[in-house]
Parts: sequence; C-alpha cells; structure tokens
Amino acid sequence: MADRFIQALLGQDPSGLHSDVSFAPPLTLPRIVGRTPVSEALAAYAQVLGEADADAVLTGSRLDGALFTGDVDGHTAQVLALAERDDAGLIARIDMYGRPWPYMALVRDHLKLVRPDLTVAALGDEPYVPEGPGNGRIDSPAIPPLAADVAFYSPFLTAVATGRDISQRILAAASQVYGEQAFRAVLQVEDRPALAGVFDGTVDGHTLQLVAIFTLNTDSEIAEIRIFSRPWPITAHFRAEMYELLKDALGPEFWQGPDPRESITEQ
Repeated sequence: MADRFIQALLGQDPSGLHSDVSFAPPLTLPRIVGRTPVSEALAAYAQVLGEADADAVLTGSRLDGALFTGDVDGHTAQVLALAERDDAGLIARIDMYGRPWPYMALVRDHLKLVRPDLTVAALGDEPYVPEGPGNGRIDSPAIPPLAADVAFYSPFLTAVATGRDISQRILAAASQVYGEQAFRAVLQVEDRPALAGVFDGTVDGHTLQLVAIFTLNTDSEIAEIRIFSRPWPITAHFRAEMYELLKDALGPEFWQGPDPRESITEQ
C-alpha cells in the first residue's frame, strides 16, 4: 500500500486515486478535480523535479504525506504532498506545498513549457480561502524548545539559518506577517524523531498555508525546522514582507532567485 500511495502521488498509478479526487497544487489556487487531470498534473510536477521516490513518509489520524526532493537547474527544490484517503484506501484529496520558493520559481519556469495552466498566479479580487487539507481546526500542539544549533530551512530563504537566535528572529517575523497560526493537523514522520504541524496564516487578507517538520535531537529539542508553504502568489507576498523585516539580518545568500521586492506579475 505504501508503494501504491507514493506512485499515485507521483502520477504513476492513477488507480490509487478516487475518481473525483481533487488536487491543490503548490503554484496555483484552483483545485484540479478528477482522476486523469490530477494524475497528469502530479506527473508534470514529478517530471520537472525528477522525482523517483519519497524521501520521507508522514502519517496522521486523518492525513498521510510524502516528501519529495528534486534538482532543478542545479538547485534543490522540495514538495510535500498531504493526502486524505477514503475508506477503500483511495486518495480523495491532495494538498501540495513547496520550498524554497526562489527555487520553486525555477519549477514554475519549467512547468510553463509543458503545462502553463499549472503556473497561472492570479489571486483574483476575493480573499483566497482554501478547502483543505482536513475538515477543521485543532488545538495548537505543544512545540518543543529550539536547540542552540538548530538549523532552519525556511520556505522562502535560499540558505540555511543556523542557531537559536536567528531562528527565533525569523519565526517572530513570520508570526508578525501572517498572524495567529490556525492548526489543521499534526503528523508523525516515519522512522525519524520528527513531527509535522499543518497550519494556516493570513497575508494581505489571503490564507497562507504551511507545513513545518520539526526534527528532534536526543534531548527532545528541535534540531531542524523545515517549512513548506503554498500557494505561490501568497508566498510571494509573504517573502516580500519578510524581506523588509529581515533584510538587515540576513545576507544576499538568503535572497537568491526572483527579487523579493518585485510584484508577482513581474516574476
């Protein structure tokens, strides 16, 4: 079942998807509906990222997930797919998150060549409110303390921030931008001392969706934070606001890729 689950998320096994499965891609806002359209969209992402297997599998009471890592133009990009299954074990709904977004911009450039419909970034006039993942909110989980040498893999930075002080500053800036976190789920990472929190924030009136994977050390402190976000247009606004808060603390190696000061239409 695990192999079939991964193959379905890679667009290799449409039979693992429910007939009316829906998919929220990382780059665009509307959900894609239907076994064939969803499988083809998943396959397009897998093709661009060069994904062959999952790096990690996540499990929860309502959601399961898989982490995929790819090389795009010499840069590492990652996507995290969360899936809800029906009683028969078929995937009924998928929500995909990405990181880091300066390199997800490269994914977007490659997708434009094969599936331009998967790269349309218009936000529209109404605030973006997602349909999933999950069906409701949960209480905020207890988050362990940060280790002194914690490594922070941001969804919008191209270098790893190392150390408790700078990580806390980044997290504080993020909370300032997207407000109170609304948690949707907590998952465990198989074969690792790690857990993942699925939550939403609000940026410029739109919902920013995030998944944070916390890997613990032997002292039950957070040794690594790896955060994924979606969708692209709202993450671009998030990155721009975070740049204004952190540009004096983080050097140019953290801001590679599209200029964070440019509008999404210029990217």
